[in-house]
Amino acid sequence: MKNGAIIDPKKIKHAEITALKISNISGFIDPQTHLNLDFSRHLVREVYVAENLALGSKVILDGERFMTAHVNPLAYKHLGFIDEAERAEQLKEAVHKNF
Repeated sequence: MKNGAIIDPKKIKHAEITALKISNISGFIDPQTHLNLDFSRHLVREVYVAENLALGSKVILDGERFMTAHVNPLAYKHLGFIDEAERAEQLKEAVHKNF
């Protein structure tokens, strides 16, 4: 994070927070959906800040709230139409492939 903005938005991860620590973490976000101006309702705009992107890492507080950082608007690009049904099926197949 630099000046309240994410340095590299392609390195954002989905995570779950329990008791102020990362309790579950996934891979990096998909820029095709999270940084795509053509799929604007799914844009990542701000994130919670943690000490590290690893299980057990502490979430940083700003007073009594989670510290947040925003995505610089220049990170968003027009990356084309997203077929949500097709993407959902791809995700489902990828998850089942690993089990």
